[in-house]
Amino acid sequence: MNKERQYLNSAEEIDLLEDLFEFIIPKFREAHDIMVSMLDFQHTEEIRIADLGCGFGELSKRVLGTFPGAVVFGLDKHPDILARAAEKMNPDSFQFIPYERNLSDPAWFAELSSLHAVISSFTLDYLNFEKHEQLIHDSYNLIIPRGRWISCEFFRAGDQRINRVFHDIEVALIQNALKNGQVTNEQIELLSQSQVLRQDHYVCQVDQKVEWLKNAGFTNIEIPWRFLNIAVISAVRK
Repeated sequence: MNKERQYLNSAEEIDLLEDLFEFIIPKFREAHDIMVSMLDFQHTEEIRIADLGCGFGELSKRVLGTFPGAVVFGLDKHPDILARAAEKMNPDSFQFIPYERNLSDPAWFAELSSLHAVISSFTLDYLNFEKHEQLIHDSYNLIIPRGRWISCEFFRAGDQRINRVFHDIEVALIQNALKNGQVTNEQIELLSQSQVLRQDHYVCQVDQKVEWLKNAGFTNIEIPWRFLNIAVISAVRK
């Protein structure tokens, strides 16, 4: 490795993030298990779902594997990452439709309508609170009656002990991955250069997110799964 190099190029960053994502987010796959299980539709039903901030397409692919009649609109502002997500899907299928969209843009939902569900994992805390709340209102208007909102992201706990324990678990997760040879010290060092991960985060509390959902008109707001500072929230449009 050239020690004088200061930045990752775009291709290197994408490869690195794709390789390490599940090792830097505790319970990543378990959270997705719960999210997919909350989609209460018949497996053969022809449903329309928007995956906001779909990233490398892990959640979208899980949804399509469970609901073969679904169409998933994958929204992400990073075109190279979005292209990588599309590569993971069945090349003979038009079930995954990639949309390059910035969720901070007021017109992020253009061309979307009549959705059975809006889903999002580990993305919405990149939005400031005003835009986050507005996105929830916009999503409510896109979802058909009795359709669902399902999101998972990081939250700030009121009890600082929870925040400290979660931080310690994040560190231990990486240390165990290093010990088991799943990642290398070089990869972890390079990860600190990621411009994607270094974006500003606006981490709210769960109660605040629940209030935004209520104000938008959602009902049946529940937290079916939580692990310290990570929570899945489910809600239903009237």
